[in-house]
Amino acid sequence: MRGWILITENLKSIPEKTANQTLTDYTESLTDWYIGKTPIENRKRKGQYFTPKRVSELMVSLFENVGQTGVIKILDPGAGIGIFESTFCDYIKSFKRKIKISFDLYENDVEVLPLLELNMKMCKENMAFQGFEISYKIFVEDFILSNVPIFNNLENFDADKDGYDFVISNPPYYKLNKDSPQVIGMKRIVRGQPNAYPLFMAVSAKLLKTGGQMTVLTPRSYCSGLYFKTFRQWFFKTVKPQKIHLFESRKEIFKRYGVLQENVILNAIKTSKIPENILISESKGIPDEDGMIKIKNTTYDKIIVEKDNDIVMRIPISIIDELIAVYIDNFDNNLEKLGFRVSTGPVVPFRAKNCLLKKTHDYNIIPLLWMHNIVDGRIRWPLEMNDTPIGLKRTKESEKILKPNKNYVLVKRFSTKEGKQRINAGIYLSDIINSDFIGIENHINYIYKRDDELTKDEVYGIATLLNSKLYNKYFQITNGSTQVNASEIRNLPIPSLEIIREVGVSIQKLKHADTTAKEKIILKALKIDEKISSELLAVDD
Repeated sequence: MRGWILITENLKSIPEKTANQTLTDYTESLTDWYIGKTPIENRKRKGQYFTPKRVSELMVSLFENVGQTGVIKILDPGAGIGIFESTFCDYIKSFKRKIKISFDLYENDVEVLPLLELNMKMCKENMAFQGFEISYKIFVEDFILSNVPIFNNLENFDADKDGYDFVISNPPYYKLNKDSPQVIGMKRIVRGQPNAYPLFMAVSAKLLKTGGQMTVLTPRSYCSGLYFKTFRQWFFKTVKPQKIHLFESRKEIFKRYGVLQENVILNAIKTSKIPENILISESKGIPDEDGMIKIKNTTYDKIIVEKDNDIVMRIPISIIDELIAVYIDNFDNNLEKLGFRVSTGPVVPFRAKNCLLKKTHDYNIIPLLWMHNIVDGRIRWPLEMNDTPIGLKRTKESEKILKPNKNYVLVKRFSTKEGKQRINAGIYLSDIINSDFIGIENHINYIYKRDDELTKDEVYGIATLLNSKLYNKYFQITNGSTQVNASEIRNLPIPSLEIIREVGVSIQKLKHADTTAKEKIILKALKIDEKISSELLAVDD
């Protein structure tokens, strides 16, 4: 196996544990060694992002009642080099009771298996010297496929007898094909081409004992949205959140891999009982010994919200967050109910490459709008950016993907940088471009009326509402993704059409359209509580 070859060839260079190293420190040194020996492209392809030491320590500390029984059984469904196991061992060294731990570890990457085995032997020997009994099994198998029969109740499994007391995991993050055996095996909780990580979460929850706990580090995208709806309905009926930790920065956790991802740590218990409170904490990046962590308690119904035949997980970090969520939720309307439509731009560049144009001098050019054409709430075209096409040819092929030149609100589908602005909407008025048609690229959502046209007041009103601090904060609380999908814009609770138009009229009257003036118009029109208003106006852009 290539992994064994890698170890054999570099045997002399593998770090040895020093006397002053903790087990966790030693695992991190093995991890650094491995990262230095393998190309980053290989690790990204596998969705392999190793958990930093401080994050591992935080995750282990979230478990409750670890030393309550004399024997505990722990599952790690994607063990890597074994950082969680080392951390767990270091964690229990201070316990007066010499508990026994049985680890079941899944890892099928042959390149890290030798290091995992080396690390676990070190843990076992070190803990035996401390008076603890540690045993472990390494399963060189695909975790999902190995447990699909149990998940689908096709195999006898007594969770309370054979299940786990604790599950700790940083599952792999990569897309699965819709016809992959993992997706087919888990089809009752997935749709389309899902990511691997929620399947790991679901199977882990299934394998827990009643009253067992799981702590997982994952992207936040599962918390809301149509894509993960079926998963959430199953998952949150199986386990109940106890503690949640957020990272304010999207780039700090896996900075060494160049990953920009909104991550969350969830600690949950397998029970049907609703907990009285949920602990929410937040740190800017990886918490260190002196790092500031915001902590608050809130009620379960503020976190797990059942609405419109859906279950979503919201994460308000402050009292103001909770007030905003409750206030916006009280609106009965959404864009669809008010007669508007939201779609995704139909121009997929690699499919339309024969129609793309890079220069404006062509008389028959049809403007093509990209995300970068949305600038400060307006549309700027043409706007040259590197070698990006700025238009389309009018052909039979392109006619299928063109839109009539009408009034639209255009919304970026992605947050393009670190920051609090998640919804970026642009006002598009038909008279800014002299063309019968326009092209809207696939990374833009557009708001329109099917058989009519948005009025100027509606365009200004909707765009200003979506760009406001109020709605961006609401989106951040209620939406687990940095992506802004059409379905999420479509279902945002919004005020009446009269209020939207009123906002649009007021915005157009502004002589100096600065951000604060726009925010005040929104807050006044929606009759937002003074406490919320003052807090939002005090926040820097």
